[in-house]
Amino acid sequence: MSVSHDDSLIIRTWYEIATDALHARASDIHIEAGTLNSLVRIRVDGLLQLASQYPVDLHERLITRIKVLARLDIAEKRIPQDGRLCIGLDFSKPDIDCRVSILPTLYGEKAVIRILPNKLDGLALNQIGLLPEQLCILQKAIAQPNGLILVTGPTGSGKTRTLYSCLNTLNQTHRNLCSIEDPVEIRLPGVNQVAYHPRAGLDFGTIIKALLRQDPDVIMIGEIRDGATAQLAIQAAQTGHLVLSTLHTRDARGALARLKNLGADEESLVSCLRSVSSQRLIRKLCSECKKSVAKAMSSCSKCKGSGYFGRIGVHEVLSSRHLFDSFLPSLSMSEAGAQYVKAGLIDQASLDAEVSQWH
Repeated sequence: MSVSHDDSLIIRTWYEIATDALHARASDIHIEAGTLNSLVRIRVDGLLQLASQYPVDLHERLITRIKVLARLDIAEKRIPQDGRLCIGLDFSKPDIDCRVSILPTLYGEKAVIRILPNKLDGLALNQIGLLPEQLCILQKAIAQPNGLILVTGPTGSGKTRTLYSCLNTLNQTHRNLCSIEDPVEIRLPGVNQVAYHPRAGLDFGTIIKALLRQDPDVIMIGEIRDGATAQLAIQAAQTGHLVLSTLHTRDARGALARLKNLGADEESLVSCLRSVSSQRLIRKLCSECKKSVAKAMSSCSKCKGSGYFGRIGVHEVLSSRHLFDSFLPSLSMSEAGAQYVKAGLIDQASLDAEVSQWH
């Protein structure tokens, strides 16, 4: 086989993997080496499924192709590498950003490509699964000129997308919006987005201090990971800035204990916290399957027989009053999800599987 033919085969193979993933609405592509073949799996609506398999001798060249597109070191195979690339249905004009992670494993390097949403029309606050009373609490919180707004939940629960929805709502010409992200996931016109880059000296603390000298109105911090970041976020919220961030806790009230563990005092939290929400993404029931009960699910062209299509956010949203007064009635995540079960959008089994894991 000639070198040019070999190259064209790998280019075509990667293009087919990428376009198949886009057609399947995948959020991630996993390419992993086995003993006998190269396995391609895609994550659709939160679950991994087998997409295709290739001869093992193609694996290394496929990983090299991805490294070239992501501008990574093709000679380095001993350490993890991270980068970005673009894919698209039009080979000549790829328009969808992806985050790339390369990891050395037993049988060869594994690549995970996270497909990042690039449609701004899906970032409206009323499209992320908030119930009317929850939407009202969040809208009041982001309308404040200063304070701290937190979104909590496990990895992959849509926290960052909720923050982007808040930023998109606040994105007006009279506001200076800045974000610190690891990495930048969605490119928002009008927002000054800074990527976390500790090797170059750009850690969260350094960036926050620099941003505070940039006359910001709104600051989004991708995640509060340590005490130093927590203190800087609280100080920024107390000095006239609206700060949005995420935190890993089981539920919304757990954010208080987590912040205290990171060194925040009760008085500071009372003065700056505006809202804390927690969320999970639940698989939605396929609307086509619901329309025709008599129709065999396996013949449904929309959900390919799974019975589910897409996901919806189920939230718990607490205002500052609810956070510091546990006797005030509030809508729990289970109660919010029960409303979607009653409406026929999700089933009880899917709700229990997600909420009971962390709640």
